[in-house]
Amino acid sequence: MILSYLYNILKFKKWELLFFVTVFIGLKWSRIITFRPDVDHLIELHKCPACFGTSACNDIRKVDITPYDFYSAFSYFFGVKNVFFGFLNGNKVLLKKLAHSTELNEFDRMLCENKNFAHICTRDLKKLQNETNINFYELVVQEVTLDFTKDNLSRLRVCPNTQRLNNLLHHIYLNNKHVDSKILDINIWTSTILNPEPLILQILSVDKNWPVPKYLGACGRIVIEEYVGLPLTSYYNKPWLLRAKVASSILNAAHMFTYRNNDFGFYLTDISADNIAIDSNNNAKFVDLENMIIVDKNFVSKEESTTWDQLQENSENLNCTECLVYSPIEICNHKISDHNYYAICKILLAFNINNSVFPGGLLHDVPADILKNYPNVQYLTEQCVKPQKPFTRIIAGMQLKQLLDTIIKDEEQ
Repeated sequence: MILSYLYNILKFKKWELLFFVTVFIGLKWSRIITFRPDVDHLIELHKCPACFGTSACNDIRKVDITPYDFYSAFSYFFGVKNVFFGFLNGNKVLLKKLAHSTELNEFDRMLCENKNFAHICTRDLKKLQNETNINFYELVVQEVTLDFTKDNLSRLRVCPNTQRLNNLLHHIYLNNKHVDSKILDINIWTSTILNPEPLILQILSVDKNWPVPKYLGACGRIVIEEYVGLPLTSYYNKPWLLRAKVASSILNAAHMFTYRNNDFGFYLTDISADNIAIDSNNNAKFVDLENMIIVDKNFVSKEESTTWDQLQENSENLNCTECLVYSPIEICNHKISDHNYYAICKILLAFNINNSVFPGGLLHDVPADILKNYPNVQYLTEQCVKPQKPFTRIIAGMQLKQLLDTIIKDEEQ
């Protein structure tokens, strides 16, 4: 979030020239700062199998790590997320460590100090195969069912139970069928603890038209993903019709995550403008997927549930304009939740001038002629944020998307 604020200040006040002059001077006089970090140092391949995998190890050294625009240069020097920009076979890509250095160090310390995991704090795979009796799949099950009440921004949670977790991970096993199953389970367990994004990107594959980046594989503690485009924050002052296209795309994503998969619903618990990027076709893609609740829609309980088939609606009335207040337990007790619409409409679309990232929302300053011809733009947005019966957020969000699509079509004719 801090990165977005600083980036917007530089962008809106047109300090780009000063920024690049500063970077040039820093590069000239400092031997510490470099655009080309040591790839071998980044991937930490010796830490495998307690890593994200090895599927991209043949490509990782082909990546030309170098920023390719203002935002990527800014992120390189001032970002704190261990993200590196570069080119692979002429295409823009991201290299992600997916965790802060302190988190990785703590994870390694835990492995080497815990007698149950000491055998995987080295790369001695023969020792691993001969000595471990630990069922890492069961550890994955434990990790994704941790107590919801302890952390609202939980990383990856699967509920109401994990009876069909294997179905959820099916594509991951298919993508890695050449990997020894014991090693793969350790890779999956490592991801669930450090950052489940590599798992989510394989479950919700871009090849199936999910609104996420393309996953290009992992090598040690680094994953490679396609570079989608600039973050949503950079679209705040774009022409209104362009912003309407982006808003329509975001609302479409809310519907996809909620309804598209007949077996599971995917609820994003860390919606922000930082976590969405816009591609060359003005489509939004969600680029930070570590925080998610996955609901098994086909859950069968031995006890009759009175709420399971009812829509779960967020009813919090707190006035905090940038707070996502929700109940993971309530989401898990219902087959369908309005959470994705709640998060997107409140954080990104609400006509709220007090929003520090998007004052007035993504659709701010609706042109007078559009507002005159389509007055429901503001009304449907308000209903998506805080619905009044008979509206639900989902109905309001779907109608808002349809209206935006109509406006775009009419205005472009």
